[in-house]
Amino acid sequence: MNKTQKDLNLLPPVFKKIAYGIMFLTILFAILSIVKVLAIDKHIAKTISMSFFLIALLLLAITRSKIEDELTLRIRLKAFAASFIYGVAFVIITPFINLLFDGSFLLDVGVEQLLISMFLFYFMMMFIMKRSR
Repeated sequence: MNKTQKDLNLLPPVFKKIAYGIMFLTILFAILSIVKVLAIDKHIAKTISMSFFLIALLLLAITRSKIEDELTLRIRLKAFAASFIYGVAFVIITPFINLLFDGSFLLDVGVEQLLISMFLFYFMMMFIMKRSR
């Protein structure tokens, strides 16, 4: 194990199963609250669902794959960097798009939606880069 692998402390692969379990329970909780099986306020249910979904995505992002070599670590870091740049560019460009379209193209993106889109962009970049190696 080289210095880069020691510096990047990732979670063991078993955490992927935990993350998928949290994601499944979150989706089940959201469905049960929408169908009114659970008597919870809509805003509270949305906040709980978003929070646990973000935790599941974070666990998936920082969990080591079963075969983790130097190239995979490099791909992971490139995907994290691309995701961060995507998030910053999105936050900077969104007001200009709203100005350009006179507010008719209003993108009211909250923090949770931005983080979820950044995670999805990260997973997409990881998939593309791993596939093309």
